[in-house]
Amino acid sequence: MDSPTTTAPAVERVEWWRSFVFRFVAVYTGLTLALFAAVIISANVFERHQVEDHFGAILRTIVANTAPRIDGDLLAGISSDADAGTPAFRAVVGLLDDVRQTNELDEDLLYVLRPAPDEPGAFSFVAMLQARTFIGDRYRPPAHIEPLYARALAGEVVQSDIYMDENGAFISGIAPIRDGAGAVVALLQADYRLMRYLDEVRDQTRTSLLFGAAILILLVATGLRMHRVLQRHIVRLLSGTAAIRQQIFDHRVPVQSADELALLAEAINQALARLQERAEMMRFLPHHTQEMIARVLEQGAHKVDLSEGREVEVVVLETDIRGFTALSETLSPAETITLVNRYIEAQAEKILEFGGSIDKYMGDAVLVIFEGSDRAARALRCAADILHAVDALNRREGRSIQIGVGASLGAVIMGNMGCETRMEHTVIGPTVNLAARLCSAARGGELVVQAALVDAAHARAPELAGALSQSEAIQVKGFSTPIPVKRAMLADLPRG
Repeated sequence: MDSPTTTAPAVERVEWWRSFVFRFVAVYTGLTLALFAAVIISANVFERHQVEDHFGAILRTIVANTAPRIDGDLLAGISSDADAGTPAFRAVVGLLDDVRQTNELDEDLLYVLRPAPDEPGAFSFVAMLQARTFIGDRYRPPAHIEPLYARALAGEVVQSDIYMDENGAFISGIAPIRDGAGAVVALLQADYRLMRYLDEVRDQTRTSLLFGAAILILLVATGLRMHRVLQRHIVRLLSGTAAIRQQIFDHRVPVQSADELALLAEAINQALARLQERAEMMRFLPHHTQEMIARVLEQGAHKVDLSEGREVEVVVLETDIRGFTALSETLSPAETITLVNRYIEAQAEKILEFGGSIDKYMGDAVLVIFEGSDRAARALRCAADILHAVDALNRREGRSIQIGVGASLGAVIMGNMGCETRMEHTVIGPTVNLAARLCSAARGGELVVQAALVDAAHARAPELAGALSQSEAIQVKGFSTPIPVKRAMLADLPRG
């Protein structure tokens, strides 16, 4: 398992309501709750329809079979409670009681109604099974089932859905009663009282809701747990992307599981390791080479090719340790490398301080390029400070190693040299050659500079330009005419 390093990248977080983890958990919980609610509602609706279909069919059958057995002509003589003792009333009630007992109906839920002639939509009770009769009392059905009564009066046997009135919740079957001429003169109605059923449904619904609330609490608790776990994993993954963005390539994302997030963490760690390798490799590239690579990639190219090249005005500075070959003969290979690196490091610090770019190391020699509008002044200051830095190192080390420094100003060709498998972004041209020749012409502890370079730096580095007082023209290899130069020893050079 990889563990994070002490370098912790700053992780940018979004607001909690924009968090993918929060939205995921919220959607997961919401959908589960919605599904649960839909199941409860669907179960209630299904059960309600089952009850309506079952009891409605029974009631419909009862009234459909009973209504034809009632003589509608007998009902004409029943108009008030005074008619409760007549043979016609007793005959109708006797039939109703037989039907009630056979079908186990409540005595108050089987009765005969007659349309009220003076009140459209209202009915009067004609026959009932209760001991206390109420013949002629009015009854107006609930508005939403009034169409059923109209259909029954038209001769159709109907059944209702569950409905509510002032006496409770019911489901009814209604059938027409006809007289001898076949005209519908009354209606037979049989009811089931469903309050107990509805109470049971409410109890079941309440129980289901309580169960749903418990499920919801469990889901929320699980969701919060998932949120914390996922948030922790995502923050770890974000630490990896933040490390890439902030170039903290030694950071590693902890891998603590074996799921997709772990695979993603391992992929980020592999990317960080590759980037760390490249970052280490970049230390071996000159600054101007790094800039070239960045420039080419920013332009959308997928790789750097050999055609990359341009002409630029630069200062080329070269340093070289004097008498190093003889010195290295007295040292072991490890001691030689250590010594060279110590003196090159002292020079590199100054080169970086003055904005130079180390083009290459050539054994104990260093080739440096200065670009920019004040390149001449920076190059002169850097050259003077390099000589002083080497002198200070000699005093600390108890050595007497000397370097020579040469510098030239002019145009160079900066481009990619080599082949596809090994190339180098470097500079070529007479200006580079001249810097090398002037370095060779410099004695230990001496700076030899092209006169044109001193003139270009005079405005920004007058004290150094004044110190380079020895002027001459020297003949150098590869140039047909003598080159005007200026010289100065370490003792005459102020610090840059």
